[in-house]
Amino acid sequence: MKYVVGVDIGATKTKVGLFTLDCSLVYVDAFTTPKEGDGSLIPQVIVSKVREISSKIRGEVTAVGIGTIGPLDIRRGDVVRTPNVGQASFKLKVPIEKALGVKTYVVNDCVAAVWGEYLVGAGRGSSNVVYITISTGIGGGAVVDDHLILGKDGNAHEVGHIVLDYSGRFKCGCGGVGHWEGIASGANIPKTASLLSKEWGGSKSEAFWKALKGLLTPELLFSYWASGDAFAGYLVDFLAEVNAAGIASAINVYDPEVVTIGGSIALRNPEFFKLIERKIVKYTINRVPRVLLTPLGDDAVLVGAAMVAINTPPNLVKLQSDVSDYL
Repeated sequence: MKYVVGVDIGATKTKVGLFTLDCSLVYVDAFTTPKEGDGSLIPQVIVSKVREISSKIRGEVTAVGIGTIGPLDIRRGDVVRTPNVGQASFKLKVPIEKALGVKTYVVNDCVAAVWGEYLVGAGRGSSNVVYITISTGIGGGAVVDDHLILGKDGNAHEVGHIVLDYSGRFKCGCGGVGHWEGIASGANIPKTASLLSKEWGGSKSEAFWKALKGLLTPELLFSYWASGDAFAGYLVDFLAEVNAAGIASAINVYDPEVVTIGGSIALRNPEFFKLIERKIVKYTINRVPRVLLTPLGDDAVLVGAAMVAINTPPNLVKLQSDVSDYL
């Protein structure tokens, strides 16, 4: 029997899954994404996990699809200057392909996810689909007129770095100012909370004091919000506006039939998602599409990575067909 491997490399966690060619998940393993060491560690751990998983089956792994945090050098299949892990740049395609001896394709994690949504998820039957993750970082992927958007370097999806604020108050991990991710991602919510607490003129609540010290994590924020904390309510509403403006910007650019939202912050806080959803219409010029939480859940990137290996987009095949220059 033939299988493919899907890999989801996140800033916090990496998952490796074994799939049949009809995209049924057979086995999955997860580990903490290495934060230290040189750039060779991440591909080494992935290769080890693939070999471990492969030893459990009778069959052949025919290809590997990887959805990873970016930015990317799409032709080489490398991650370059990512703001979200310690080793900012690391190779993926070449070392994994050499070690395993099977074709390996590398795309951004949200590009993988949107390909999965388009083929087997909420976008099935639609020609224009957008996927957005609201998690440790913020990113997106788009299929337009049945064509997976990649860009010259594979970074046409970087919606998290849309500029939504010009005040200079919000610094993104990439070094930019005013980026959507720099304001509303899980990694940056504590900084945003701290900044806004200094501007807050309301009552001094538990959430306020946590924020003032830079200790208001997303988990604490939504817990305080559920309990009716006034500052938490103010901050959640602010973040909902930012996310609505960001999603609307993607709608205005890509004009999709459906937008699916994933990532831990959205998936674990459905009431927050509903608040965002109500605000989107204020910022759109295009007809508002269906906007929903991804039915693929936490496995959206993993499933999409497998679909990249099973049904590889033609433009990706062209870009990553020959890496001999980099061996």
